[in-house]
This record gives sequence, structure tokens and C-alpha cells, in this order.
Amino acid sequence: MDVMTLPRGSVTGDRSAEEVSRRTADVLLSPLLLNEELGSLAQIHITYLAKLNGRSHSPSCPQRGKHAGDPVTVSLTAFRADLHHQRACRTCGGAELPELSPHQRAEADRLERLLPGREEEARRRAEAERAVATRVRAADAIDERAHRILVGRNWALADEQRRAGGRPAGVLTAGTSCSEGAGCGAEAQLFFEPRTLEVGFRCEADPAHGWHAFGEGEPMETWRFADHVKYDALALIAPVIADGDESWIQVYGTRAQDHRTVTAKLSAFDEANPQPLELVLNVRCGLCDQLMALHEWKGRSEMAYACEHRHADGRYHHTDKETVDDAVDRMLIRRLDDRSHWALAPELAPAPEVLATYVVHLVAKLEIYDAHIGAAKADRLLSGLRARLSAQLGQVREIQEHGAFVVAGLDAFARNPWRSVSTRGLQSFTDLGRAILVERVICHREHVQVSTRIDRGTSIHRRLRAEELREEIAATREELRNLEVELAGLE
Repeated sequence: MDVMTLPRGSVTGDRSAEEVSRRTADVLLSPLLLNEELGSLAQIHITYLAKLNGRSHSPSCPQRGKHAGDPVTVSLTAFRADLHHQRACRTCGGAELPELSPHQRAEADRLERLLPGREEEARRRAEAERAVATRVRAADAIDERAHRILVGRNWALADEQRRAGGRPAGVLTAGTSCSEGAGCGAEAQLFFEPRTLEVGFRCEADPAHGWHAFGEGEPMETWRFADHVKYDALALIAPVIADGDESWIQVYGTRAQDHRTVTAKLSAFDEANPQPLELVLNVRCGLCDQLMALHEWKGRSEMAYACEHRHADGRYHHTDKETVDDAVDRMLIRRLDDRSHWALAPELAPAPEVLATYVVHLVAKLEIYDAHIGAAKADRLLSGLRARLSAQLGQVREIQEHGAFVVAGLDAFARNPWRSVSTRGLQSFTDLGRAILVERVICHREHVQVSTRIDRGTSIHRRLRAEELREEIAATREELRNLEVELAGLE
């Protein structure tokens, strides 16, 4: 069968055989066309070989090198599915193609007429994306400046103070709500003086709210770090220091309201739809018994469980995730010593109907998030919530397909527990495995207390221990019968 190599390049009006081949190559390898649009061309078979870097060549290409694989003949659909059309050699076109029939050449001509419009559309889309990226960079720069003013680090405000000298005197105000935990919520006022760069806050119900003294030190303005107040304050500061640049308004103008909306919608959803399943550790604060959420500390790579409640001593409480995991693994290894099969007790695995309900719950919550996040999508905590919800949804679907014990790694632990311990230290369990086996973790200031679902006195422990006792009694009776038979023979 006759074949032709596909040279890449621009096409002129000369309809020589080489240029027809080039035009055909440009059509078949264009990323602007979908496989469904290729029609009968999608099923033609081409021959190519691929190098380790993924670039494809025709078998006769002088650029193929010494380490290219053996020639392969596949359909054009398979060739494009592996993205070889995006990494094809520009010397040879990336493959050898059989001569096209008149009908196939007519199909190629039809597709060729589509490309100029697609290329123009792609160009306009790329320009729009570049404009958006430029606008976002400018908005981020203004937002960072506003944040430095809000935090009030004098050493970082020299440039801002120079710019502020030409602004008119006066105080700008904006309304917000009190940041004093969840118990106040009263109306509050924010103040910003553009020339002095001073930012203030006042709760209408109690002027002392928003401030806290740690020990004997000066009171700290804690209101500056409450998300909803912070975004209201940035919305007051940023338009002033932007000096006519509209990029911040275009990108972040609705952020404060979007943050309020999405958090309110998610809270309302959680209140109306209790989560049907928990596949994370139940970690509680040992000082107030509140749930401790897992956070990545800003500026650090370590994860930690944090209680968001300020306690009687004026301090917050957090415990490193590594410390919690170590305490949990030590306890589980003791509980499962010589009883690793207990980790596979059927009661520990979530029921299929509960998993299905959880999938519906997560999908609905993600839809609410995506519909209302708006300009607040850059918020670190909210974006982290979105990532966790997506990860949880993927994990639940994996459990539905493979089973909880397989996904959690508990089946491997049950088969060979000491290999798990020796090869991974005391980190013998995955996060999902810990969540399945552990009932509750309480983090005190000085130590971590762990309660498992197989502790003595639990229903699972009673059933498993009863099975063990029955087996031991049966084995003992069998041994007793054997001894009686042996004794009878001796007598």
C-alpha cells in the first residue's frame, strides 16, 4: 500500500503533491478539531514510532534517533488519543499515512475550511485569557498592599506612606459585623484614614470586642484576622490605594459578599442535611470538647488539628497531625497485637447505602460551593474546603468500587501486620484506616487520648472476643478428646 510522510508547515496556493500532503497533515493533526469531526478519516491507519519523550516520528524520519521504539500501526483516533498529534516531529509530521481516497480527500478539504475560524476563535480566547491574567496580577498586587496596611506592619509601609501624602484628609467608614466569636454578630463599623493609613474597628454592642490581651502584653486587634471583617476592611482600603486602577474592583469587588454568601449557604446546607458518614478522625479538644479541624499552618508545611475556641487562659489549642497519628498508631498496634484480623470486622466498613447517600451529599455540597463562591475562590480556607470535598468524593467512589478495607490498606495490614510496622515505622495505618478503626481522639495540652472501636466493652470487641473464646473452647475440647483417646490406649 502506498504511504506518504506527513511534513508539517504552512500551506500555499500551489496544489503540488507535497503541499497537498502538508495540508492533509495540518488537518489531521490539528488540536482544534475533535475526533468526532474527522468522520471516515478517524479510521485510517497510520504508522509511527515514539521516542521516550513522547514525540512521534515516521519510520523513515532522520530525526527519530537511536532510542525510538518499534514502528506501530494504529488508527488516527488512537494516535490522537495518545496526544501524539500535539508532539509530532516537525520534520516528518510524526507518522506515515496511506494515500487518501477521493472521498477521504474531500473530507480533509471540508475540515480544512473549518480551521481558519477555529484558529481565529483560539486566538481571541488566548488574548482574553492573557487580559484576565494581567488584570488578576494587578488586582493581586493591590490586594497585597491593602493587606499590609490592614495588618499594620510599619516596616512594610514606607512606600504606601509616601503615596498617602497626596490624598485628601478624612475618615472612610464601612459597615460589618462583630468578629467576637459566634456569640455576638452585632453591627460594627470599620474606619480607614487614607493619609495616616490607620484602620480601626468598633462593635456597636461592646467596644471591647475585637481585642484580646495575651498575658500581660498589650491587647491585640484580633478583629483584623476574622475572614468576613478582613474582607470588608480590604474592600474599604483597596479602592483608595488603587488610585483609579479598576482591576481590584473587577476581580475582588464582590469578594466580601461572596464569602458571606457561600459560607451561609454551606452552613445552611450542613444544618439541613447532616453528614451521613465521617471518613476522617473524630478529633476533639481536651479543654472544651469542640471538634478540632485539620489545617495547614500558613508558612509551614506541617498539618495540625486546631480548636478555634479561645480558652479560659486566653490561648488557642492545636496539636500537630504527626503527634496525633503517632498516638493513634501506637494504640491500634497494641489493640491489634496477635489479632490483626479484627481490623476487617464487617461492622467497621460503611454500608453501601450509606456510601451512596454520602456521594449525593458531597455532590450537592460541591454544587452549592461552585454556584456561590464567586470572587472568594482565592480564600485559603474555602479553597481548601473545596479540595477536601473533591478528595472525599473521589475516595467514596473508590470505596464503592474496591471496598473500604482495600482502599484503607487494612487488608494488607491484616495479612502481614509486622511487615507494615517494620517498613513504615509506627506509621502503619492510612488516614482512612485510622478513621475506620478509631472512635474518638482527645487532644490535651500534654498528651493525646485515643479510643478505638475495638476497645474492651464495645459491641465489636464483645462479638470478636466471643468468637475467639468459642474457637478456643472448641480447640480445647478437641485436644481433650485426643488426650482421652491417648489415655485410653495407654490403659
